[in-house]
Amino acid sequence: MKKYGIIAVALAVLLCGCSGNDASSQSSSSASSEQSAVSSAESSTTSAESTSYSTSSTASSQSTVSSAESSTPQSDGSTFLTGLAGDRILSREITTVFTTDGNDCPPEELTEDNFTAVLCSGFTYVAEQSGMSRNSIDNADVYDSGTMAFTDMTAVPTKDFVRVDVGGTICGMTLTQAEVNFARGSDTEVFTLSDGSTKTGAELGLPEIYFAGSTAKFEGEFEMDGYICKGVENTYNIGEGDIMFVPCDGEANFPVMSYRLSGDDGFYHTSQVYSLNGLTWQNEFGYIALGNVNTTDADVSGLPDDGSFVKAHVTADGLTLNCGLNFVSTVSADLAEISY
Repeated sequence: MKKYGIIAVALAVLLCGCSGNDASSQSSSSASSEQSAVSSAESSTTSAESTSYSTSSTASSQSTVSSAESSTPQSDGSTFLTGLAGDRILSREITTVFTTDGNDCPPEELTEDNFTAVLCSGFTYVAEQSGMSRNSIDNADVYDSGTMAFTDMTAVPTKDFVRVDVGGTICGMTLTQAEVNFARGSDTEVFTLSDGSTKTGAELGLPEIYFAGSTAKFEGEFEMDGYICKGVENTYNIGEGDIMFVPCDGEANFPVMSYRLSGDDGFYHTSQVYSLNGLTWQNEFGYIALGNVNTTDADVSGLPDDGSFVKAHVTADGLTLNCGLNFVSTVSADLAEISY
């Protein structure tokens, strides 16, 4: 049984090609991913009001399956692959085509029948998050420790992914590097959904699932208040000394991936519950990895040695996002300053 990570080899190539600090490949289980020890029922986020983006293609109707065409790129360079913003992928945007015979082929020879995975560069798909976040310290009045749930957050899938090209901006940040992965699915393949249930591709109404994930790096400094800690031992892919930061409500002012897919909602993002080192929180991405205490130039002497979280104000840059379909996002950045 597989989770959404269609064509694992191709996805690994995508993730390993990510540029930036601590951007590692996604695990096949969100419980053992970098993000947290616990990921429970998904909850709501209210999408931010749309703004103007410097992109070559803005959001249109969501597309959950590719076009039925089975042909080589058209005269205008368009292919049968469709992005999350309803945009048609052009052959010149494709860097690698993995084929069914185990070889690569030129982008101009790509057909719907001969590929297993496709890598593209120069653009990504992200969404503005609401910034809404809850944690068990600041929001104890709405936190139910028995169910690990925040009572004022409800599950609402948000479908507002947009395409951003390198050089374009979103949330005040400029995209500098990006790669997108498309891969072939199967109507008989069994997929584990974010709620733990399983369905075949045919049951989802998605006989061929092509979009598989993306990685992107942004330029731009950002500041946030939140809770910070350092890892005390290697666990859940968190290394000893790794710095983890959880923004407070309204502080997360950067774009997100957090790709989710269902037959009813298509591609969407939403918030989830996470728990680590005595702190439980809910947001759309987990936490921000800010490097390691042994490599950062920031003064991290105030971080507790027992791994517990303390409240702090941080300044960071070099945001890197990394997410495979229905996997937990990896969010990392370079820590510039910290104050308590």
